Amino acid sequence: MTIFADKTYVVTGATSGIGLAVTHALLSRDANVVAVGLPDEQLKALANEANDRLLVLEADVSNSEQVNRAFADAEARFGSISGVLNAAGILKVVPIGETTDELWQSMIQVNLSGTFHVMRAAAGALSTAGSGSIVCIASELSLVGQADYVAYTASKGGVLAMARSLAAELAPIGIRVNSLSPGTTDTPMLAAGFANDAERLRDQASVPLGRFASPEEIAAAALWLLGPESSYVTGTNLVVDGGRTGTFSLNG
Repeated sequence: MTIFADKTYVVTGATSGIGLAVTHALLSRDANVVAVGLPDEQLKALANEANDRLLVLEADVSNSEQVNRAFADAEARFGSISGVLNAAGILKVVPIGETTDELWQSMIQVNLSGTFHVMRAAAGALSTAGSGSIVCIASELSLVGQADYVAYTASKGGVLAMARSLAAELAPIGIRVNSLSPGTTDTPMLAAGFANDAERLRDQASVPLGRFASPEEIAAAALWLLGPESSYVTGTNLVVDGGRTGTFSLNG
């Protein structure tokens, strides 16, 4: 038995990258997992893995009604929820002059409003039990600026602020809220963000550890925040970035 055994966790953005890695990590520790994602081939593939411990649900986090329905379905299937990981997000690398209103709104609606919708539903579900952990995936770019990422950094910076405020609000009833800021992580979303291999290598050279994170490494940090071993941690932002935002590198 593990510390996660027979407990239930909701994971959004569960069909790819960090969300998928967390889903598999929780399942390997005998947890019940409600995996939430968009209706695409990746969701169908994950649905093929569904079993007594895995419930796969279709939902767009930018739609609050779909989020609320997913949480209701999760509780109907497994009962009380012990933790929630919000990993749903989108990224588009665009100079500000080419950032259309539509692109700005989509980034805010998914990354910021979507996180809010999940946090609100999670707060309601966990309040019933009077305990639990909410973890929101932010980004190292919620801490530092980078050219051509204005919309993304704005959305992820908002995630940090919301997590801190909700931590203060929910602490009196025993619910912890934290954010997790990964550095560059080797996911499909990352691959789509590089124009070419040379750009990828330059970015990798800026990491003091000399490489990108694997989704499984970020998942390990997420599980620590979700589980009881971090029982005195709330209102914080855990940065897992290979040292990039916390050190002065002479590389490049």
